[in-house]
Amino acid sequence: MLDQGFYPSGIYTAPFDTELQGDIEKSIAMGFNGARLHQKVFEERFLYHADRLGYIVWGEYPNWGLDHSYADSVYGILPEWLEEIERDFNHPSIVGWCPFNETWDENGRKQCDALLSLVYKATKSADPTRPCIDTSGNFHVITDIYDIHDYEQNTEIFKKSYEKLSIDGTYNERFSNRQMYDGEKPFFVSEYGGTKWTDKDGWGYGWGILPDPRSEEEFIARIKGLTDSILDNPAIFALCYTQLTDVEQEQNGLYTYERIAKFEPEKIRAVFSRKAAVED
Repeated sequence: MLDQGFYPSGIYTAPFDTELQGDIEKSIAMGFNGARLHQKVFEERFLYHADRLGYIVWGEYPNWGLDHSYADSVYGILPEWLEEIERDFNHPSIVGWCPFNETWDENGRKQCDALLSLVYKATKSADPTRPCIDTSGNFHVITDIYDIHDYEQNTEIFKKSYEKLSIDGTYNERFSNRQMYDGEKPFFVSEYGGTKWTDKDGWGYGWGILPDPRSEEEFIARIKGLTDSILDNPAIFALCYTQLTDVEQEQNGLYTYERIAKFEPEKIRAVFSRKAAVED
């Protein structure tokens, strides 16, 4: 589950400790066993509750706005990133680290590969016990896990994109001039879904992947088709659905921004909690 950790009354800050625990419990109720703590250093109290409840998480860094096309950007990210690793190292809920997310070009300049490589190596030096994804989605330089983001909504096209993984270990990379799956690393669909669903009038500006479903039945059928494509593929070891709640400008959560379930949790849980082929 993708969790951005936004709250209506505090934005980046949860107003009460119960809100932190509540988000974990709401995710579990929908059938998820963990989350990408997306582009935010979450409160350590959240990790305490995750430890208690057996909820696994990926630790990330808020790199949004960082100009990763310059090598000297390392001075802005690395000290704080290493502080995060040191602070959270002993939390058993953390299963991996990811310092960057989608390092798209900046004003026509490509990412600085040396920057991503250095931060990856520093991460592994600070914590050799956990895997590290250099930049989630794109563009990989050196990584322990090969992850991709795929918001295709057509379930047949989505499924076909990953069929060759289980046949010959290959993947038709969309950015083959910048990265390429080697057929060896664990493969992780770390963002997908993101399907827009809202019943609030006047919220047309809110972001969500289109076309938006016209009924609850269509929504559930779509996310089931997408999810089944991953769970039925023995070459994919993990998934991360976007996302837990709506946030300021996004209407693609399974819960509203106010933490009200958009669908009966049991129906969503049935989609996500079944056994995956990789478990056999």
